[in-house]
Amino acid sequence: MGGGERVAIHSIKEALREGHEVYLACERFDIDAFEDFFGVQGLFQNVRLLTYSPFRPLVRRAVLYQRLIYHQLRLRPIVSKRQHFDLILNTAEVANHPAARLPAVQYCYFPEYFNHLESNALPKLWRLYYWPAKVFYHSRVNHIDRLLAVSDFTREFVKEKWGRDSTTLYPPCPVDLYSGLRDYPKENLVITVGRIGPEKRMELFLDIARRMPRVNFAIIGSVPVERRSYSDMLREAAPSNVSFVLAPLRKVKDILGRAKVYAHCALNEHFGITIVEAMAAGCVPVVHDSGGAREIVTNNVGYKWDTVSEATRQITNLIEDDALRRKFSQAAVARSSLFRPEAFESGMARVLDEFQKLH
Repeated sequence: MGGGERVAIHSIKEALREGHEVYLACERFDIDAFEDFFGVQGLFQNVRLLTYSPFRPLVRRAVLYQRLIYHQLRLRPIVSKRQHFDLILNTAEVANHPAARLPAVQYCYFPEYFNHLESNALPKLWRLYYWPAKVFYHSRVNHIDRLLAVSDFTREFVKEKWGRDSTTLYPPCPVDLYSGLRDYPKENLVITVGRIGPEKRMELFLDIARRMPRVNFAIIGSVPVERRSYSDMLREAAPSNVSFVLAPLRKVKDILGRAKVYAHCALNEHFGITIVEAMAAGCVPVVHDSGGAREIVTNNVGYKWDTVSEATRQITNLIEDDALRRKFSQAAVARSSLFRPEAFESGMARVLDEFQKLH
């Protein structure tokens, strides 16, 4: 239930608004819980669901390849049985794209992300392990007519990895849900939001908190089952001025309204919807200087940092200088409106219109 699902939601909304017949092919999921989480009750009443059982690895080895094979075996029959489809819009990873002679659009978050290639542990062995997957990814790309990128950062990677250009279409951010919080009385509170996993580098958030014991810090998010050990480690290591709130942001948004600063620690995140949500609520963003976050946070709306010391100094400036914080806050609210769902939906409408005219 993250940014990719939000992209799917607003793609569905726009397709329905344009009068298209929409089918959703994916793993089986709890519709009521999904609609409640995103606040989109009734969304699937006009969508034809083509669902299949969620992926479960048979063995603990080669899980990547089990997943690739699993989705292909289930998605290919869905497409082949319904040749009247006019367009495949894939908002999941490209490996899920079924081989089919149909016009296709792929929304790209990151071209290929193989964790072990980013580490120094046996890089040659991991390169050999991932080589068939890389070949498979490229074969899927060859079936796609149009690539959309979640950010300019991702667009550059698409060009580098796949030799294809793409069009940047920023994801839909629910800014209206949080814009009413901008005038809340602010506290000396710093927050971060996201799935609690190593990729979010929340241990750095704890490091910042340790250096600012008189300021309150809060982590808002959910804990994936496979990341419980990381979450437990964070809780054990957390200083007393850090609290954990395990709930969807939209259900505890008053906390966001009270916060002065939003700190984002992830490295090379493809975009960062939570950064925009926080900006809409009047939080000043202090983000790691990498990835899509650099495109969201311009110099007039917040700070970018490379080290924990820099982040600590920047947050201290905002806590101690309220005039500076207010100036950044107003600019952050204004910039957040550029990422509203309407901007995404109008971009998706243009894409759908192009294919309707061509086919």
